[in-house]
Amino acid sequence: MAVRSVLVSDTLETFRTTFNSLGTDVGDLGSLSTTDQSSIVAAINEVNTSVTTAFKIADDSSTQQTINTGDVFRISGTSNQVTATVSATDTLTVALASTISGITSLTASGTVQGGTLTDGTASLTSGALTGVISNNWWYYNFWFSNFFCWFYFNTDGRTKYFKC
Repeated sequence: MAVRSVLVSDTLETFRTTFNSLGTDVGDLGSLSTTDQSSIVAAINEVNTSVTTAFKIADDSSTQQTINTGDVFRISGTSNQVTATVSATDTLTVALASTISGITSLTASGTVQGGTLTDGTASLTSGALTGVISNNWWYYNFWFSNFFCWFYFNTDGRTKYFKC
């Protein structure tokens, strides 16, 4: 758009032609694609109110947070559990970490594939258990010459504790 100006010393005819040329520079109001075509200002106001400058995010408990223009929306992973990676173009990738730790409870169904399931002592690999500690203790109580006695033994038959 050309800069149009009228000097105080210009004639009324110069003012008229300069003013009329301004209409050509701005364009026909009928060609506006807004619903309000009454003026350029009305059209700009309509566009301005329809532009979203913020959006909301919500979690499963319906807690909401508004992200405004200029804010940074951060996705955080949990160390050794979940990773979050931002890449071009406008991509967010959320994945399980390659090594997961710190989980206190896990429920799963299906088949565990490609690895070992361990609790730090015992391991399950390809259907074989290793490092299992037996807690199958048995005890036997009996009276012996006015004494109450008992002994504990493991399932392998070895006595571990005897007392009368």
